[in-house]
Amino acid sequence: MMHRGRENERGVALVTTLMIVAAMSAVAVGLSAAVLSSTNRAKSLDASAQADWLAHSAGDYASLILGDVVTPLEGRLVAGMEGLGEPMAFQAEGGLITIVVTDASNCLNINAVRGQSAARQRGASGGARAGSEQSPSDDLRALISAVAGDVTRSESLVASITDWIDRDQSPGLSGAEDSFYMSPGLNYRTSGQPLQDVSELLSVRYMSADLLEALEPMICAYPEDAQHALNINTLTEAEAPLLSIAFSGALDEARARDVLFQRPPGGWATTEDFFALPEIAEISPELRRERRISLTSRYISVRAAIEYRGTRRVLDFIYEIEGAAPVKQIYRERKG
Repeated sequence: MMHRGRENERGVALVTTLMIVAAMSAVAVGLSAAVLSSTNRAKSLDASAQADWLAHSAGDYASLILGDVVTPLEGRLVAGMEGLGEPMAFQAEGGLITIVVTDASNCLNINAVRGQSAARQRGASGGARAGSEQSPSDDLRALISAVAGDVTRSESLVASITDWIDRDQSPGLSGAEDSFYMSPGLNYRTSGQPLQDVSELLSVRYMSADLLEALEPMICAYPEDAQHALNINTLTEAEAPLLSIAFSGALDEARARDVLFQRPPGGWATTEDFFALPEIAEISPELRRERRISLTSRYISVRAAIEYRGTRRVLDFIYEIEGAAPVKQIYRERKG
């Protein structure tokens, strides 16, 4: 009996030991998983922080590139030129920065309609004026009409955009001020200041996501309250409506595309060469808004993509070109 009791005790001790070992193994596995998770998280945070620093430096890289490529040309950009529209990649601190430079001048500046209270009244007195009297509001109406195919909607939308930007609370004809946006289901106010980004237009009465998507390649939101000139040497056929608007609609979109298709390699040397084209020369002088036609670009955009240890950052920059002076960054936004 004594011998059998000792055997039972040894069996209980063995089971207890195995249970302790199993419990310690489970604790060890849990600690190892926690340490591994902490290590991976630390590496991820480090990669994220480094990617953020590389993103900050991307603007400096872009400025250097523009200093080498754009500044010496004083804004005389030409479609197909080296460094324009082509990805440029750079190794930096174990990461990769890829930069794409594009002309950002060929667009209608939405903020040019700011303060045009008189323009809002034209809807009641007979529509747009011709030629050199054409206003930014008229241009925007023409573009929206061309894209949406709806003149009435273009009138109402431009009035609402003007109301969104201006400081007063007096709605234009078919426009909308705070009294509309504070209604149930909306509950927000007009901006009362220039747009910072065209995406803000989604909050404006009569604007839809589909229409904004169609307009976005041809509109912009720059700080100035005026419309800048188009660079005819970088205009694309998709931007033909802008060229048509520059000639008060006398040059229709189909002929505008034909004109751009005829652009010589290296672009037109002078604006006189451009105005001498038969399609342009036949247009009445009062409809030719020659100040809207240029061989130089005012704005240029840069998209920078940063890759670092599986972490990605994407930033958009807009720079202003002023002759031979260094480019000036006026806009920066992180896209991802």
